[in-house]
Amino acid sequence: MTIPADRSRPLDTNADARARNWTQMTHLVGLLAALPGVSVAALVGTVAMWLIRRQESEFVDDHGREAANFQISILIYSIFGAIFAVVTAGLGAPVAAVAIGGLTLYGGIRGAMASGRGEYYRYPMCLRLLHEPEAPSSAGFVPPY
Repeated sequence: MTIPADRSRPLDTNADARARNWTQMTHLVGLLAALPGVSVAALVGTVAMWLIRRQESEFVDDHGREAANFQISILIYSIFGAIFAVVTAGLGAPVAAVAIGGLTLYGGIRGAMASGRGEYYRYPMCLRLLHEPEAPSSAGFVPPY
């Protein structure tokens, strides 16, 4: 992974075309969340795509985890948007729908474009609930025998 002088995002020079295409599709599946009532399907599709190929490379794992985190965030925002719509007697529904749909479209398209260029990407307003697993540490380890 290198950081080019003209870009702020790290570039993975080892990401082959297959990895870039897979991560693009992982981001684009998330665009389904922009449709009303399809947030759960977008989350399931994104997580499934991430889990299928996350072992292939750090690039695929990072993009898949980030896309899954974003879909979880969108689902949470959608729940709060529905509550907001109920509290405002439906008047807040268009505001919530446009805000959440716009964020979904913006983030998904930008994520797909970045992964196509081999760049790492971070979604705006993303709750990072799925973390990278910690490397096992041998400090303080006592064998069981």
